[in-house]
Amino acid sequence: MLIYLLAIMDLISGVLLILFSLDMDPGKIAWTFAIYLIVKGIIFIKALSSLLDVASGILIILAIFGIVNMLTLLAAVWILQKVFFSFL
Repeated sequence: MLIYLLAIMDLISGVLLILFSLDMDPGKIAWTFAIYLIVKGIIFIKALSSLLDVASGILIILAIFGIVNMLTLLAAVWILQKVFFSFL
């Protein structure tokens, strides 16, 4: 059950990154999911994917301040593929 909850929150994070890549502003909810990704990455720090979660959280914070590049879209793809495999 916890895996599905984390997957749903990752799905929302991935969608937020895609919205930033499309020059849309999802609002203040982005801060919540940036902090979520960073905290989740720190909690499970022993896995390489957790470091990428921290990096994705940092990219969301950068996107909030208007710094959006190809890494933002790449992070979205990374998170969404994790969601896909979580639901399998």
